Parts: sequence; structure tokens; C-alpha cells
Amino acid sequence: MKSAEELKEKLFLITKDKRFEFSMMSVIIFSALVIGVHTFNIDPMLEQILLYVDYLITVIFVIEISVRIAAEKKVSDFFKDGWNVFDFIIVAVSIIPIDENYANVARLIRIFRMLRLITLLPELKVIIGALFKSAKSIGYVMILMFIIFYVFAVVGTILFENMESGLWRDVGIALLTLFRVMTFEDWTDVMYETMEVYPWSWAYYLLFIFLTTFTFLNMIIGIILDTLNEEHKKVEKESVDEEKLIMREILEKNTILEIKLDRLEKLLSEKFRI
Repeated sequence: MKSAEELKEKLFLITKDKRFEFSMMSVIIFSALVIGVHTFNIDPMLEQILLYVDYLITVIFVIEISVRIAAEKKVSDFFKDGWNVFDFIIVAVSIIPIDENYANVARLIRIFRMLRLITLLPELKVIIGALFKSAKSIGYVMILMFIIFYVFAVVGTILFENMESGLWRDVGIALLTLFRVMTFEDWTDVMYETMEVYPWSWAYYLLFIFLTTFTFLNMIIGIILDTLNEEHKKVEKESVDEEKLIMREILEKNTILEIKLDRLEKLLSEKFRI
């Protein structure tokens, strides 16, 4: 039992080692490059070699995920972390045997292994976490933006429906036109066309741009940045708490060692007195 715990501790230290993480990052990047090479017209012999290399990479991933599971005190502890579940699913899907007739499907599945870089780079995890946490607030902003879009689209179809370009023919086309205006994709061409008939129509476009591009998009960016700052503070706090926990464990072990050492000294002193 004791040897099993020692093995788990050693495996845990290995998984937390920077060299281990860097090695896995290198394997993930190399895996993506191998899949990229398959997109070129290459010699059949080289293609066969790359296939075996891909099998080797899959074996490395299986070993790595097995080591990480074995390093946990309980197997269930590994699956309590959503990122661990994410890694496990990607590795599990990549080892599913797929017929040669579906080689493209196999490549498509294996390219998703590059997403594992997210779990290896803490900063990426923070960014993804911030995006998910800000999704609710962003959703409300998007609803409000859609309302503005729809109102302006209906107004545009009423005012500019006779334009020769057909950009305001119906609400659907008008929404696409407004998206073009919001992203500044040749939006002046759209404006100048309507200004030939309605010289005042520039006000319509400027008002729409100020409401969407300059206001709502900046609101979304602000929400994401605010959430990102909160996530950074949370990660820093968790890091400090983890360091405190490690220090506490070290102090407890030192205390136990001191007690054992005192007992040993007493036993030695008693033995030599006799």
C-alpha cells in the first residue's frame, strides 16, 4: 500500500514537471504538423511512414493520459476536472479504429488533438474560462444588438427598397448589408448609392455604426476583459492557496520527522546508558 502511494507521488511529480509538459506540447505540435503533411501530394512510402508515426503519437498520448490518471489518489478525482475530461475524450476518440475509406474523417478527428495545447498552457485556460463565464452577459448584449439590427433592417427596406443593387430588397438581405456596414466592408459604396437618391441617408449609416461598431462591440470587449481580470485574480488566489497547502504538508512531514528523530535519540541514549 505504501509503495503504491509512493508511486502515485512520483507520477504526480512527473506530470507537474515542466519538462514533461514541454515534451507533450512538442508531441502535440508535431502531431499537427504530421497531419498537415498529409494534405500534400507525397510519396506513398513517406505516407506509410507518417501513418506509423501517427500511431506512435497516439500511443504516447495514451501513455500520458494513463500516467495522469494513475497519479491521482482516486481515478474519479481525475474526471472531476473538466479539462481532464476534455483531454480524455480527445485521446479516446483518436484511438477509435476507422476504415481507410474514411481517412479524411480520421485526420479531422486527430487534428483536434492540437486543442490539448489549451490544457497545457494555463494562460489559454484562463482565456477560455473567461469566454465561457462572460457568455451570459455577452448574450444579452447580442440580443440587444440583434434588436437594433432588425429595426435598422426594417427601416432600410422601407427607405431604400428601390435601390438597383438590391441590397435592401428584403429584411434578410438588409441584415447582411448592415453586417457589411458594421464590419466596414466597402460600406461607403452602400452609403453613396443611397445618398444619390436620399442625400441625408448618411445619418442613417453613421447612427447605426455608432450604436453597433463603436458601442456594442466595445461593450463585448469590455465584458471579456473584465471577466479575464477576474479569472486572473482567481488563478493567482488558487496558486497561493496551493502553495500554502504544499508548505503545510511539508511542515507536517518535518514535524513527524522531528518526532521520530527525538524518539531515535532517546532510544540511542538509553541504549548507551545501559
